[in-house]
Amino acid sequence: MENLDFVNNAPNPKNVSMWPTGLRYGLIWGGTGILLTLVAFLTNTDPSLPDTNIALKFVYGILGFGIAVWCVVMAIKQHRDQELGGFISLGRGMGMGTTVGLIAGLVTGVYMLLHVLVINPGWADQMRSAIVEQYEEMGMAEDQIEQAMGFVGYMFNPVAQLVGGLINGVFMGFLIGLIAGAIMKRDAPKTL
Repeated sequence: MENLDFVNNAPNPKNVSMWPTGLRYGLIWGGTGILLTLVAFLTNTDPSLPDTNIALKFVYGILGFGIAVWCVVMAIKQHRDQELGGFISLGRGMGMGTTVGLIAGLVTGVYMLLHVLVINPGWADQMRSAIVEQYEEMGMAEDQIEQAMGFVGYMFNPVAQLVGGLINGVFMGFLIGLIAGAIMKRDAPKTL
């Protein structure tokens, strides 16, 4: 009987906003992403540059992914256990992951805009030079390099950095939320 009373007292998910928890963990994810970017810039180990050691790229990738997973899992866990009375659906878990990813993507996207315009304004030129050098090493002709740079040149636009950060955050948050939500879901028992 005690379990039924607990289930009957569990809040209706429609009346509980996921935004406060999503905002908290999205800011944590975005903030640690900013910290990793600053560390990479200050130590001259930027994983986005083509000539960075593959092992460093792997380490930054694992750290970034681990932080993303931790933030989404903790957001779903807090939302389920502290705000929804211990129950959460798969859809709600996916929604939480997407919300966390949206906030993180917005934070990192805005930071990258600031980073490429103010903190490291030579980033785009550095990327272009490294890519042209790789194309030359591959034996591409000058006109082929020019054409290829026309295709990838938009990626160096600061607005593209903002949009890319936002899309990446939402996509990652959704995927992690899908997997974590499937594992962490807990349906409320049916009441009489």
